[in-house]
Amino acid sequence: MTRLVVHGGHVHHIAKVLGRPVDSFIDFSASINPLGPPSSVLNATQQALSACGHYPDPSADGLRMRLAKEHGISPDSIVVGNGSSELIRILPLALSLCQGFVAGPTFMEYETSLHIAGARCTYVLATSGDKYAPPMEQLSLLVKALRSGFQKDQRRGTESHKAVFVCNPNSPTGRVVTSRSLRTLYRQIEQAGLWMVVDEAFIDFCPSHSLIKEISNARRLLILRSLTKFYGMPGIRLGYMVGPTETVATIRRLLPPWSVSQFAQEAGVAALDDLKYRQRSVKFIQQERQRFMTRLRGVPGVRIIPASANFVLVELPSKCETAGLVSRLARQGILVRDCQTFSGITQPALRLAIRYPRDNNRVIHALTKALRDS
Repeated sequence: MTRLVVHGGHVHHIAKVLGRPVDSFIDFSASINPLGPPSSVLNATQQALSACGHYPDPSADGLRMRLAKEHGISPDSIVVGNGSSELIRILPLALSLCQGFVAGPTFMEYETSLHIAGARCTYVLATSGDKYAPPMEQLSLLVKALRSGFQKDQRRGTESHKAVFVCNPNSPTGRVVTSRSLRTLYRQIEQAGLWMVVDEAFIDFCPSHSLIKEISNARRLLILRSLTKFYGMPGIRLGYMVGPTETVATIRRLLPPWSVSQFAQEAGVAALDDLKYRQRSVKFIQQERQRFMTRLRGVPGVRIIPASANFVLVELPSKCETAGLVSRLARQGILVRDCQTFSGITQPALRLAIRYPRDNNRVIHALTKALRDS
């Protein structure tokens, strides 16, 4: 049975329940660039209004060409989706997966999508004791064991229907794996006949760790990207996947027709062209993340997990009841992500998106008071 997946960003529902306007909340539960969408994107969507009388390009050729130029790869190795979550849902079906090995705790859509496709989900979990450092050694040992079994009986052919899922940098922990470590793991995975799926939804905040340059020579590697988080436009659903051309073509055939609107396609091209916005965003997040984490370490009883994205995982005292704390903060107009719903999170914890300094100071003050009064 597929479990209900809980996401952040439920501001509309919470506003309705509490009877207050949506814009009265500060939303730390959704990890979106606080700078908001660049003006270039807003201008592009405005200009796209004239195309409303036509269906959008079902292949998103213009956007795929721009992405191909960005990454130095063939446009045929790129498929665009209505958010990367749409592509995650289709992936297990496209690969005919029977099992997925998921480096967790992580984004729950991998588990859900595997179950919908009738595949097993097996977690390889990082631990709180290691500050949720990605479980690379455990994954390597697992792949070696699978490879050994495959070599003993190559008639089985099941390894080609198994995949390893890694989110990098990971949500909700914020931990990152170096590109060197991922390349080493991928070589083992390819030799074992498995697939490797790397979700780089937050990689724009630490681009040096991306594996996307490996795509041209990788036969069993798929990389997911999101354009909505870094560019602050989650309401414009847009993501893409890169990988072997035959696999990408299969995924494209499984997508619903016209799943990516003309607005989203034009917004994507404009966002990629806005180099100044990219540079400003990376600089802002790096500086404010450091300041935010330093301030958070001063909150009595909490533990901060090292982060490389635009959010921070905050572990709370073991006696803390997170649902009550989340509810109390919501009544103050502050939305945070309760991480107890993630498989493998063993301690009470919250995920806090990095916002402007004034907002970040407010959540620190509110959290300090709530923990003191609890």
